[in-house]
Amino acid sequence: MDMHGSEGAAGLSDTQIIENLQEGADTADVFAATREWSLEKVRLSIESRGDYFDRKGVVVFEQDGREVLNACMCALPITIGSGEKADFRLDGEGVSRVHCRLESIGNLVRLCDVGSKNGTRLNGKPIDFEDLCNGDEIQIGSASLRVKRV
Repeated sequence: MDMHGSEGAAGLSDTQIIENLQEGADTADVFAATREWSLEKVRLSIESRGDYFDRKGVVVFEQDGREVLNACMCALPITIGSGEKADFRLDGEGVSRVHCRLESIGNLVRLCDVGSKNGTRLNGKPIDFEDLCNGDEIQIGSASLRVKRV
């Protein structure tokens, strides 16, 4: 089942699957509690963000169509910022000395703002932390990076 609303194995969308599970959970029988628990697990899975990355692989960040950061999953966490203490230096107006951090959570890559003055945005939305997906756009001050899974 695709986490982004595409058709599932039986030709049903994620929404249709949830509706079918809800109908089953609403019937009063001995398995209703189990179905309600299963429904909640499916709902959480579908609503979660984040693409799985190869734990031994890399995640690439592009700026203006060129690769600027190639981060090995095994080397995370790393910090991004304009100062000397940042693991990856990124120039731009509004980029704090240490602006944000990339960390691995299992096979996910999480972006965390570390109290930057101007905040970190993901796909135009301000975040404290969020798991990254292939193609996400990260805004750090005036700098913009695109996530690329390789």
